[in-house]
Amino acid sequence: MSSSRSSVVKSVIKYVAAIALLGLVIGLNWSGLKDLNFREMQFHNLVFATVLYIGIILSQYVRWWMLVRALGLPFRLRDAFRLGMVGTFYNTFLPGSIGGDFVKAYFIAKDSPQRKAAAVATVVADRMLGLFGLLLFGAAVGGGFWLAGDANINHPDKGLPLRVIIVVCSVLAGIGALAYLVIALLPARAKHRFAGRLTRVRRFGPVLSELWFTAVQYGERPRVVLQGVVLSAFAHTLMMLSFDCAAHLFPPRDANLLATLPEHFVILPIGYIFQALVPLPGGLGFAELSFGGLYELIGRGVAEGVVARLSLRLIEWGLGLVCYIAYLRMKAELPKESAAGSPNSSFPNPHS
Repeated sequence: MSSSRSSVVKSVIKYVAAIALLGLVIGLNWSGLKDLNFREMQFHNLVFATVLYIGIILSQYVRWWMLVRALGLPFRLRDAFRLGMVGTFYNTFLPGSIGGDFVKAYFIAKDSPQRKAAAVATVVADRMLGLFGLLLFGAAVGGGFWLAGDANINHPDKGLPLRVIIVVCSVLAGIGALAYLVIALLPARAKHRFAGRLTRVRRFGPVLSELWFTAVQYGERPRVVLQGVVLSAFAHTLMMLSFDCAAHLFPPRDANLLATLPEHFVILPIGYIFQALVPLPGGLGFAELSFGGLYELIGRGVAEGVVARLSLRLIEWGLGLVCYIAYLRMKAELPKESAAGSPNSSFPNPHS
């Protein structure tokens, strides 16, 4: 009871902090937001952004399904959609941008009791692949615009932050690719020796060993990983286009206040990474602060970055509710008891 009460208190605090932070961001940028009611909404951009975001969600479900199947675990595409939808709901409305991952990990581990660590590792691998995809996407696409001579990126002064972001993304993506190659190319004897050392770790040895072998299995399946990277690139392309449409949902009179599409392709991966690091409901408040700061960094209107993120958030909330309704229709397929042991809830407690 005390643990449950403490979890509720922490969640309430996070919601209050998120709302307060969002209020602060709006207050600081009120001069640029007060004319929002007088702007003409571009309905076609709302439709485009929504359709694109649906594509993002579906491609993420398929990517996770591929990663699970690659380990030989029994998992249907329907299961990936079912658990993915409840994960989307959690990620949208619950504290932390990865809360839905805990839900997915719990249920898939429950369905694979003999290989719980490997089942959970698929969720971690999916998240890591998504992160790697963001970095690689920012490096490759941003670098392509740079080499193609984009005026904003190649500007001597204003383009410097964009070029720095591209270089940082390139370095981090390179480190990630190198780590994967090291795991893939290690001799079998070295892999087993390292697993043996992990096994001897007190309390967590068997779990760490299983996680290591899961990483090794992905290292031996470069085709699956490559397919995952391609799906990530597809999802991230839709993500950038969706944000760009959301940014033009309530366009300002001065078009120069909005970032261009190439600029969005460079700064958005960093913004989404920042958003995922903060344990607030959907990154509420901090995401708006981050995207507004990125807009300021490249010499655009701070308030427009905030408006763009808020516009996309409305779409995320709507789709999150749709996912929850769809989950309720499929609820009978899920275990009746939650991880917290409540017979009345099909949701595990992500904080336990």
